[in-house]
Amino acid sequence: MKEDGKTLQEKKSRKKIRSDGKIAGQGMKKDSVTTLLFQANNENFAELFNRTLLAGNPVSPQELDEENIKETAHIRVTKEGGKTTLVQYRDVVKGVRNERIFAVLGIENQSEIDYAMPFRVLELDFVNYARQMQIIRERHNAEWKAEEGHKRRPPGVTAGEYLGRFLRTDRVVRCVTLVVYWGEKPWDGPMRLSDLFETETEAPCAVQVEMNLLDVCRMSDEEICSYAGELRTVFGFRKYAEDKEKLGRFITSNREHFSNVSETAMNALEELTHSPELAKIRTPEYQTTEGGYNMCRGIQGMIQEGKLEGIREGKIVGLREGIREGEMKKAKEMSISLADMGMSAEKIAMAARVSVGLVREWLAGQR
Repeated sequence: MKEDGKTLQEKKSRKKIRSDGKIAGQGMKKDSVTTLLFQANNENFAELFNRTLLAGNPVSPQELDEENIKETAHIRVTKEGGKTTLVQYRDVVKGVRNERIFAVLGIENQSEIDYAMPFRVLELDFVNYARQMQIIRERHNAEWKAEEGHKRRPPGVTAGEYLGRFLRTDRVVRCVTLVVYWGEKPWDGPMRLSDLFETETEAPCAVQVEMNLLDVCRMSDEEICSYAGELRTVFGFRKYAEDKEKLGRFITSNREHFSNVSETAMNALEELTHSPELAKIRTPEYQTTEGGYNMCRGIQGMIQEGKLEGIREGKIVGLREGIREGEMKKAKEMSISLADMGMSAEKIAMAARVSVGLVREWLAGQR
């Protein structure tokens, strides 16, 4: 059966994730950004948590595991009513265990402000803890069965431990949930569970849950540049997607990260920004030998051809100047480094592609 010249099977296949990890077609589902960036890429996952939350106890990509994470818990509601099953699905969840930390790490991706977000985080963490408790209790039930099938309290187990099916030495793995907010509007939603209470007065005896939030568009350049690899590329482009002049400056000052933008990062950026410029860069003309795309060269090419949409002539001049400004900053930094190594001003000028006089001016300013 055909529709608009294409079979239904062809249309369905365009929505699938191909075996090489690329998204076929233009329409990606809501949570595909985090799936692309973090689910299949432990380097990005570790980098996100290490820079955002775990600076003192970093994890390595090799320590991450998602095979044994199960977040389904069977909770008894009433004695007569049996059990009900609670299921919560995080966007991305992985476990980590090393000498310093043992935890479940989860990511929640938000494109819009969810005014019940602290409660959602509590729900997610609760189901994981409930599942862990269930596993511990089921293990004790199996261990404490007598040969004839009846349960008995083993020697050394107190009545309280036996009734609760939880020993004094039993422990659960902590859950850490990070909310990544990609929206243009500043986050004005609640940050703590207590922010959802009817009264504004703090209740010291109430459960306090404060969520971890990364507001991407409110990050400073210094904060963005503390991230490596694809995260710096995606965070920086997302922040400045609506301001082409600042975007041009950021791209040029981080040229090494934008000279070979991966397919995964391009997919994420297209979904996050819907920028028409990305489709123009995503062509064989700007593809690199490593399989990515040279965004620096792509934007410069569009400026020269006047194809950068939504920018008036004055803006194009400003963007060109921004790119040149970033190039000069890099050239200056390189010149100073080469001078420290003993290279002459003439050779530095040739390497940096600037005049000897400019190199001498830069070096004089360092004395």
